[in-house]
Parts: sequence; C-alpha cells; structure tokens
Amino acid sequence: MHRSWLRTKVNENKSKVTTKVAERAKSLVPAQRGAETDSCMVCGRTMRPTATVRGEGRVCSPNCARKWAEGAGD
Repeated sequence: MHRSWLRTKVNENKSKVTTKVAERAKSLVPAQRGAETDSCMVCGRTMRPTATVRGEGRVCSPNCARKWAEGAGD
C-alpha cells in the first residue's frame, strides 16, 4: 500500500467524523423559538422542542425526574 492512499483514507475518515460531530452538536443546542420553548420543571434548563411532547411537566434528565418524584411524595 502506498502512503498517499493511506493518507487519503485517513483524511476521508477525519472529515466524516468531523461532520458527524458537528451534526450531533447542532442537534444538542436548544432551539430559540421565543415563548414556545419548554424548560425543565425541576432545574429550569431550556429543553429542545419535540413534536410529541410539549407543555408543563417535562424534566431534562433522570436525575431531575428522581428529584421531582421525591418532592412529590412528601
């Protein structure tokens, strides 16, 4: 195998990984839609909008869900 072929393959994979990481990062950023954005009812973190679930009663993580459940049982 030639070094130039290997370099080409490595560069292709680097660009593919970079693209995937950029897509993932963009999907994690919450959308700014004005008053329609939902926030976690425990910690107040802004959450990404979903097509199926909206409104109050949303939590951002299992930890927040546990905290809410512990507080609701009192």
